[in-house]
Amino acid sequence: MMKIINISVKAIIISRTKQYFSITFIILLANLSSACQITAPVTDITQNSVKYSQYYLGLKNLNNKQLLLEEHKQHTLMADQLKDKALSQGKLILIYSLPNPIVYQPYKAKRLLNEHLLASSTLGKENLAFTMLLRDQLNNQLHLLEKITFFEQNLIKQSNAHHKIIEQLNQQLEHVNQQLMLLKKIDQNINERG
Repeated sequence: MMKIINISVKAIIISRTKQYFSITFIILLANLSSACQITAPVTDITQNSVKYSQYYLGLKNLNNKQLLLEEHKQHTLMADQLKDKALSQGKLILIYSLPNPIVYQPYKAKRLLNEHLLASSTLGKENLAFTMLLRDQLNNQLHLLEKITFFEQNLIKQSNAHHKIIEQLNQQLEHVNQQLMLLKKIDQNINERG
């Protein structure tokens, strides 16, 4: 009985956690996929006339290894250049916003985005609009991540409470079984004497 309850509690926790992550991923994917066209790879986009939307779509076509190389390249460019630092910072924001577990870092993306918006006054209208959309989406993602964390913590608390109840019930069951065994021995002794 304890195994069945324990398995069902774990199944509920796993099911709810998967459900929250699935919902978050679907919302993220739907919100960040703003165009349906296939774009040129990231390396074909010139740095001086980059549009963040095109760069983002280019990132979506990269595999994990290429994404990590692009992230390293943008870090290097951001550290080495004063002139194009804002551009590299903008690209890093997009890399960290990708719904890819290898590079997805929404808190870091949000921090860089806030710095980028404060430091960059020369964003074009299209890039500004895309950046504002990204900021809104990151805010929503971070809010959902906080909700997921809250629900996970509550599930863990509930699971711990259930385990404690199960342990108490098992102790009571063991006590009742001991009393039953004692009563059987007493009954057996009475039958032997009687």
